[in-house]
Amino acid sequence: MRPRRAIRIDLMNFLLPFCAFTSAVATRAMDPLVSSLATEFGISIAAAALAVTMFALPYSIGQPVLGPAGDHYGKIRILKICLWVQTASLILVAVAPTFELLLVGRFIGGIAGGGLMPIALAIVADKVAPSQRQAAIARNVTGSLSGLILAASGAGLMAVWLNWRAIFAVATAISLTASILVTLQLKETVVATRHIRLSDAFDSYRQIITKRRAWICFIAVMFEGIALFGMFPFIAPVLQSRGMGGPAEAGFMITACGIGSLIFTFLVRRLLRVMSRYGLMIAGGTLAMMGLLALAFAAPLPWLAFFFALSGFGYMMVHNSIHAEVSELTDTARTSAFALHSCFFFTGQALGPLLFGAGMGMIGASGILIVYGAILFLIGPIISVLLRRARATGSGALAF
Repeated sequence: MRPRRAIRIDLMNFLLPFCAFTSAVATRAMDPLVSSLATEFGISIAAAALAVTMFALPYSIGQPVLGPAGDHYGKIRILKICLWVQTASLILVAVAPTFELLLVGRFIGGIAGGGLMPIALAIVADKVAPSQRQAAIARNVTGSLSGLILAASGAGLMAVWLNWRAIFAVATAISLTASILVTLQLKETVVATRHIRLSDAFDSYRQIITKRRAWICFIAVMFEGIALFGMFPFIAPVLQSRGMGGPAEAGFMITACGIGSLIFTFLVRRLLRVMSRYGLMIAGGTLAMMGLLALAFAAPLPWLAFFFALSGFGYMMVHNSIHAEVSELTDTARTSAFALHSCFFFTGQALGPLLFGAGMGMIGASGILIVYGAILFLIGPIISVLLRRARATGSGALAF
């Protein structure tokens, strides 16, 4: 008979990617729906884009709290709480009679959803040796990317065939399934402390933020969030303005980006045999800008999907490498490290739509797409140089 513990490990290997999948569905389902929300609630595109910002902002703000909570109370315990609260928030969004109530649901969901991916990554980092960690993290990210693909394609199609509420009904069912499975099957192995002392939380963050490498990683992912995910809500309006489609086509573009990222997770081991982590960053920056430039210059839809797939592949070359760097910042407070990482990443995703909307008003859609593409192009080589220089100094202290 197979040992009970082995069964739990197998379930954890399945459930952690499923939690990431659930979080991605809740996060990215709104991206192709901005124009649909604007039509139903009688508001502007810029106002409807707040449905994205009102998820990303609390997602980022909640990270500094959820990080120490996971380290002190137990990662699995916090994971369960986040899943159940996220499920409740999705129900509220699906039935919201007003845009204001929808924003409340998105805000609550952002806080809860923020605990899922960082805690899952921290659990993986705890269990895997540093030499295997980048590939292991990439496998776990597969769940998140699969969620992005389902959310983007499903949301776009349901917005056309049914309505935008249908995708959130599906997202609720997925989140409820994850909540039940995790609650029944995963057991916390960490004895919870009676309370979290502020000094403990500050100590966890102090050992991270005093490192130059940490700030390089965090600022880089913030600009990734701004430049790539910040423009997703505007793909549908841009395509509509050019007579090239709407929510369904926008969903396909985001899906293509997710597929490109997913392909990377299957090839990461082979790529790491022929390229260094820093080589991946440099090459990834070049590929990441392709989809944005193709949209800026109104490429035909089949080519646009191809270039968005290249963007997704290139983005993951950079982002997964940053994940690996973050996992090496500390051995004792990894949840806090990934929480700060996600805080900056989703701060970028919250700012991205606001800046894109403002930029579109000043220099047009093509102009702001080129600017965002240039940001993605520059991130890879810049952080590659900075991280290598930081390692070469042999000092973990912050010393710019």
